[in-house]
Amino acid sequence: MPEPDLIAARLRQWTDDAPQGPMTLEVYPTLRCNLDCAFCDTTDRHRPPMDELPLARHLEIIDEAAAMGARRVFILGGGEPLLAKEITPAIMRRVKQLGLEGILTTNGTLFPPALMDQVLDDGWDELHFSIDGADADTHDALRGVKGAFKRTVTHACRLRVLKERRGLTRPRLALHTVITRKNHHQLAAIVRLADALGAFRVDFDGLIAYRPEQQALALGPVERRALVDFAKEGLAEAARLGVITTLERFLSVDGAARGEAAPAAPPPGLGLGSAPCLKAWHYLVVQANGRTSPCCVLAGEGESVATTSLREVWERGAYLEGVRAGMLRGQPTPRCRECSPNILAHEAVIRDALNRGPG
Repeated sequence: MPEPDLIAARLRQWTDDAPQGPMTLEVYPTLRCNLDCAFCDTTDRHRPPMDELPLARHLEIIDEAAAMGARRVFILGGGEPLLAKEITPAIMRRVKQLGLEGILTTNGTLFPPALMDQVLDDGWDELHFSIDGADADTHDALRGVKGAFKRTVTHACRLRVLKERRGLTRPRLALHTVITRKNHHQLAAIVRLADALGAFRVDFDGLIAYRPEQQALALGPVERRALVDFAKEGLAEAARLGVITTLERFLSVDGAARGEAAPAAPPPGLGLGSAPCLKAWHYLVVQANGRTSPCCVLAGEGESVATTSLREVWERGAYLEGVRAGMLRGQPTPRCRECSPNILAHEAVIRDALNRGPG
């Protein structure tokens, strides 16, 4: 069964007496980072670790999620997960021991040989490398550290070579790119780079621009109009190479707008199927300190699972209950306007499956 239909089927079973567990658990091992990305919205990424969960609690959380019916664990964070040198590999191993799908998002600069062997041996499902330029000059300028591009590309190449040598198809590699005025003209070149690295998909995303350094990278009216043509070029290249992208979302001048408007509300009267977003019913994020939320945009706003069970927070937490109630009224939180169009599009597919009914 396709994932949207699987999630929709679980949502149909949701009642006050029988809430369904999250399908996906997203965990942030740390907020620390080794890069200095100008567009990053994590303002505390350079501080020392503060109240970050110990490994034992991380593993308990993974176990609890599996017991609640989770199918996937997504490891990323406000920082670089691989800076948590002992915690992240251990989480990854537990995920696969439990038979769950595992996805890791990383800037790709830190990938020791032992972890490379682990992801190959354990059948890790996907690695998402963040690459924000088709060349070192562009990428390194955006990422704030000279040599970052070379290290990331080297690790991606090593992964491809080792997979081919061992006859493996996993982990699959995907790239993630934030579109800015420094790279919006490189979309086709980034698609070609993805193909050369063996990536099956590139997730292009818009920039959230609040701080001055972010606003300096935001597309102006001229760049937004030009982006439409660059997106068409990228789509043509993706079709030629067989690379999946999200570039169709940038075929209008409003495609790069993020943080400028609230999510559109579906027609009323459909119950859960009228909620602007369904994340709070199928997705749970656990911050590095244990605070929870239904998505990365609202990360850290809900109750903590540092000393409280995952089930208690998911089923009876006041914050999540408030988000769900707001969505049922067609009133998303003010910060929901920051959401990625990629996420909103995925939620729309799930909502369509829910409203279509069991087939």
